[in-house]
Amino acid sequence: MADDLVVLRGGSRDGESTKVEQGVTRLLTPSDGPGLLEVYEDSGDTAHVAGNAEQARVFVHAGQQGADDVAPEMLHAPSGS
Repeated sequence: MADDLVVLRGGSRDGESTKVEQGVTRLLTPSDGPGLLEVYEDSGDTAHVAGNAEQARVFVHAGQQGADDVAPEMLHAPSGS
């Protein structure tokens, strides 16, 4: 399965980009706050990310949730692209 480039808007990960499998519409990432996760959801928009020829899907910050019931392997740690 191919990967899509994604850029995050808002929250503690604002401006970070990463790759996700096609079809992903929601990301949980570690938060700066202890015991919390940042929630990002696909906005349906696209944007240019410097250094990349392809357009990135835009995921917007939808809030935070507690990390207690989420397995670590379910988290996505964005890396700059």
